[in-house]
Amino acid sequence: MPYLGMQVLIEGLALAAFGVHRDMSNNPLVTQLLAYVMQDEARHVAFGRLALRDYYKELTSAELADREEFVVEGCYLMRNRFIAREVWERMGFDVQECVEFTERSPVQQAFRTLLFSRIVPCVKDIGLWGPKIQRAYTDLGVIDAAEANLDDLMRNDEEIAEQVDEQKYAAELAARRSEVDQAVTEGAVSEGAAAT
Repeated sequence: MPYLGMQVLIEGLALAAFGVHRDMSNNPLVTQLLAYVMQDEARHVAFGRLALRDYYKELTSAELADREEFVVEGCYLMRNRFIAREVWERMGFDVQECVEFTERSPVQQAFRTLLFSRIVPCVKDIGLWGPKIQRAYTDLGVIDAAEANLDDLMRNDEEIAEQVDEQKYAAELAARRSEVDQAVTEGAVSEGAAAT
């Protein structure tokens, strides 16, 4: 259960959160940092996936049902947290209006899709794909994520981190060349001034 909670649900949530910010960032350092964090998180998900896939094949139907219940409850809690009902209540806003706005918000819809883009295919891959899970994912509007290729998604995270590295190296190289060119120019000017 701890692997399921951490390596599948929480790490999947982390991948979504960091992915949104990585893709929206205009700061190269932030983008680089988040790309590296996502690389690490993707490896955690892969570890949990490998550990659980074989283990779950040995569980009884009652044990699998417990885990499916855990996943369903966890996924609803994650989704509901981003609706922020408690925040709207505490701030004295019209809760229903704010919830409806949040549900229709393109940013929240995109985040929800990204949030479950790793969790749903991983849950399916490890063998927790009973009717209860499928109904919950249909209700959450994320059942289509089950068709995603988790290996491709993880590989994409690795490739983005590598691209960030290449861009960083190219920028450092260009800066170094500029420094050298400037030093050569200043040296030539100093040499010319000393000769006169």
